[in-house]
Amino acid sequence: MNFFRSLFGTCCGTYVFSELRKNSWGRAFRHLLLLCFFCSIAIGIGNYLLIKYRWRAAYNSYNEIFGTRINFSENGIVPEKDPGISRRQEFPYNTLLIYVSSEKGAEEYPAETLRDRNVIVYWSQACVAIFARQHDLWSMMEITPDAKSVANDKKTLTFEELEGEIKRLSELPASSKWVFPEEYKNGLSSSQMFQMVRIGIVIGKSLMFFIGGLLMVLFITLFFSIVYRAFSVNNPKRFAFWELWKIAIYTAFPVILVVSAFPVLQLPLTGYCHYMFIIGWSVYLFFVLRFLAMHQDEDTDKNSAGEVNE
Repeated sequence: MNFFRSLFGTCCGTYVFSELRKNSWGRAFRHLLLLCFFCSIAIGIGNYLLIKYRWRAAYNSYNEIFGTRINFSENGIVPEKDPGISRRQEFPYNTLLIYVSSEKGAEEYPAETLRDRNVIVYWSQACVAIFARQHDLWSMMEITPDAKSVANDKKTLTFEELEGEIKRLSELPASSKWVFPEEYKNGLSSSQMFQMVRIGIVIGKSLMFFIGGLLMVLFITLFFSIVYRAFSVNNPKRFAFWELWKIAIYTAFPVILVVSAFPVLQLPLTGYCHYMFIIGWSVYLFFVLRFLAMHQDEDTDKNSAGEVNE
């Protein structure tokens, strides 16, 4: 059974699983890859189109605060307007941009301003640093004057360590030895920067869903298959391991579609998609296994009748 028939069948009821369980494990895995790929593209398109108004508002605000161009020179990356004044700006995705002037130094930011951010971008003539939050921990990437990206020695930072890093960066002296690729010698317009950032975020979100969603489904279905087999050793109607895994994989298909709609359409509760997937998949899997267990004898009789006729 091909991918689209399998996907449509899993959304229409439990009858199709009698056939899907006969697919090879390689085909089931390829079908899962395709589904995650298509859903990740849909999420990218949704994030690009549906929050366009937010980016437009942020773009207009940026032009008022920093100017319409970003200048690149040996003295660093500086805004077109008032490079000697430290300031900040709000961006979509709960992102905060902090610009620190080498003349005025950094402002004091209370913990409430920084703690719940998804991303913090620190920008000065000494360096550019990006802090990204995952739950209660932060990762850090720093761009040095030689225009190279340097990851923090520690894989993750606590919020207190993040505050310490921001303080350390604010104490760094401005550098006059910045090096940039030739295409950035004449600077960059704010519209070009926003387009690059917007596309980069879309690609990043698509990749995160594709990799994260795929790994989550694989882990959950394999874990379930192992546990189910371990507790059904004495059950004469138990499923073979790979058969059970294929059933669990295909059961996830309609749930993945529903859960993917939340980030695609920017709906509330998007942050709880993992929990919604586990609950929806568990409920649907219960009905699928119940149906297959009730009709397992029928399938056996059909196979036996086919062998006799041969």
